[in-house]
Amino acid sequence: MIVTYEGMRCTLFVNYFCEGDGPYVKIIDLQDIDKAYEKGFECMGHPTEIMKKISQDEYNVLIKKDMR
Repeated sequence: MIVTYEGMRCTLFVNYFCEGDGPYVKIIDLQDIDKAYEKGFECMGHPTEIMKKISQDEYNVLIKKDMR
């Protein structure tokens, strides 16, 4: 699912590496990489996997925004 997180377009994952490890957001546009790092994102392996683990509350808010 594509969402906007702190002004950046991201893919939203319930789980990414294994069951129960998420939720995560992953930036889509690598032009946002500097902004993402400032917001606490990390490189999670592959150079384009710039991701951040988010709280369940943040996840719920993003889901609700998408349903509007």
